[in-house]
Order: sequence, then C-alpha cells, then structure tokens
Amino acid sequence: MMSYLCTKEWTEPKLTRILVPLQGFPAEVDHIQLAFNLAEKSKAKVSLLHCRERIRRSKITLVNRLFKYAKSLSKSMKVPFDEERVTRVRASDAILSSSQEKDCDMIIMSIAQTQADKRLLGSTARRVARKSKIPVLIVTSWIDDFEANYRANLKKILVPIRNTRKDQVALRLAASLKGSSAAANAELIALNVTTIPQVMNSTPLGTPELKVQRELFTDDVSIFSEQTGLTLTPQHLGAPNVGEAALKFAEKEKVDLIILGAHRKPGRIGLFLGTVSQVIATKSSTPVVIPFLS
Repeated sequence: MMSYLCTKEWTEPKLTRILVPLQGFPAEVDHIQLAFNLAEKSKAKVSLLHCRERIRRSKITLVNRLFKYAKSLSKSMKVPFDEERVTRVRASDAILSSSQEKDCDMIIMSIAQTQADKRLLGSTARRVARKSKIPVLIVTSWIDDFEANYRANLKKILVPIRNTRKDQVALRLAASLKGSSAAANAELIALNVTTIPQVMNSTPLGTPELKVQRELFTDDVSIFSEQTGLTLTPQHLGAPNVGEAALKFAEKEKVDLIILGAHRKPGRIGLFLGTVSQVIATKSSTPVVIPFLS
C-alpha cells in the first residue's frame, strides 16, 4: 500500500523565509497560523504582504487585525516577521516579485469563502500557483470571525492516503507541523479509503477483502513509521465515495486540519484537482492544506 513512499529519501522541509500574502478576510488566520507553525520548526522568518489593488475594496480594518494577530504569534512563538504593504499593483505580480526579492522558500495563501461554490482558486491564487518558482500552499478555510471560532492548538491532523507519491509531501508537512508548539501533541492520522459498491455500508472492516486491505495498510504504516520516526495512526474504511467518507471521518473525529498530497500546478485550461481532492477541499468545514510544488 505505502511502499511507493521512498522512505530512504525522507526529509522534512527546510525553510528560511515564508511569504504570507493577505487579502483581508477572517479565514486568513488559518494560513497565518500555519506559516508560523512551519517557521517555528525551521527557525524561519515570516514575511507578511498586503497588496491594495483597489483602495475602495481593501478591508483595512481586518487586515490590521490580521497583522496584529501575526505580531502576537511572533512574540509568543519567538518567530521573526516583517510586513510590507503595496498599492495599485496586481496582487499576483506583487506576491511573485516579493517572493523573489526576499528569496523566500515557500508561499502560503488562503482562498476566499465566496469562491468555494464556483472554483477553488481565484485569479490571484491561480496565477501565483502556476508561475511561482517555489512551493505554494493553498489553505481553504471558512471562518467568519477568527476571534470567536479559531482554535490555535492542533489536536488531530488528517492525511488522506491515496496510494500516490504525492502523499509523501503531505506527510512531510505533517511532520514539520509536529515540531511546532501548536501541534506538538497532535495525533497524525493516515486515512485510506477503499472504494466499495454503493449497496455496501461504509465500514472499517466489512468483507474479508476489506479486512485484508486494512491489515496491509496497517502493516505498511507501521513500517513507514519505523523507517521515518513519524508516528501515524492508521485508519482504513470501505466506502462508495472516497471524498465523502474522508469528510465524514474528519467530522466524526473532530479533526483540526486536513493535508492533501501535492498536486501539479494548474494550467490555463481544465481542473487542477482530482475528484476526491475537489470534494474534500470545497466541502470540508475543517481547514484543508493543498501543496503545489514548483
């Protein structure tokens, strides 16, 4: 099941500077927290960037609150950060230019809640993901008021395992997050879902075939954990719809964060996510992290 993961090449991300663009909506608190968590483990610096393309559309009050929140994280986690504000420049151009000028290793962005029912990436995120020469993490989150709803400490992190090499990137990110104070005690859950006919119920055991799949997955997770030192809790389900099953599992287990495997950057035409990823990213009430590699 997990033999495709090249454990002999296992490494966690080494970061020196992370760029965090801000547009000015509450859900961005999640990608700010993610950036500081990763920076804390790598002893990296966080650079915040706000681009006001149109003065009348800028949510300055909320942006200032987000900058203030970042400052509080910087102080409590001892992570250095700087901030930059630019005006009347296309946001994607400002982000790409800043990432190059500051020699950043990663860009972490959020998407607006209003985009979820139409497309996962807005024009800014799409341009950045396609043109960036460094990894880009897209965080989907639907927080309306981060002061009322946000939970800084992560207790459970879910990594859906779909039998591709992309899963290793998600596991690397999960390992890095475990090194931060906010996720030091978090449980890392590796979830594998076997597709079964619609007439069968979703179950972790079910038929003898599913029992065999579950045993194989559990053994492979155990071997992977021994070779990498990353402790994972294996979970195996049988369900007609992989994405829906993962969402139900996340809701039932009260998961705090879902990390999907790396995806190829989107081209000019066509969807950039597969069916399973699209379901999870657009329907999850839990924040979802989607990496795009350069």
